[in-house]
Amino acid sequence: MRTLGLALVAVMLVSVPVWAAKRKRDMVIPRDCMVQGQEVKTGNYTVEYDDEQPGELLIRSGSREIARTKYTMAELPKPATADTVVFTNKDGVRKIARIEMKGSKMALQVE
Repeated sequence: MRTLGLALVAVMLVSVPVWAAKRKRDMVIPRDCMVQGQEVKTGNYTVEYDDEQPGELLIRSGSREIARTKYTMAELPKPATADTVVFTNKDGVRKIARIEMKGSKMALQVE
């Protein structure tokens, strides 16, 4: 019986990454911008990320990958009131700096 319990615990530990699935969120990017040298036009996109373990953020239009970049999680002082894309405009190039999700105190800080 003890062996069965240990085997079950081992299977659960190996299965944890399966439970930490990537998140997908449909968003509007309200302005033309650049992400890691890739042009992203104003429009509707799906962003894919893992809010448990920062890593790569994917921006998709349908099944087509538009851009990929690294991100970290940033804590906001209060939950975002709407899905928001925050931009920087250095050297005349508009880039995504942060993506906030409605109702969440965490945001994706784009590198």
